[in-house]
Amino acid sequence: MFEILDETEKDLVVIRVGRGTQRGYDELYSLLIQKTDEYGAVRVLEVVPDWTFSTFLSHVYGIIPDLRYGSQFTISRYAAVGDSVWAKLLFDWWEIIRPVWPVAPNRMRYFEMSAFSDALQWLQDEKI
Repeated sequence: MFEILDETEKDLVVIRVGRGTQRGYDELYSLLIQKTDEYGAVRVLEVVPDWTFSTFLSHVYGIIPDLRYGSQFTISRYAAVGDSVWAKLLFDWWEIIRPVWPVAPNRMRYFEMSAFSDALQWLQDEKI
């Protein structure tokens, strides 16, 4: 479901996200809980390339882990980098339900795939 990328360090988690699975969400949320315990909050960059409608639907698996683990970690900033309408749609829906959803970050942004370095910079710059 996800692959940890080389840019991950300290409280910054950078992952490539494919199809959603229950096991994948459990593993990801364990990592976010560990990082929150160490740093108080985490910054997350999700790279979501080549998403299709099927990939989008596979992330329904995330609802139960969100409710189960969401209160155990804190995401201060979240950026998604994608190249499809389906990745953008999932981001937009998350932004809409953010006020009531347990894993909602304080700040969110969506970037096109060509702007990966801009997304990384936005996450690293606490003043923006």
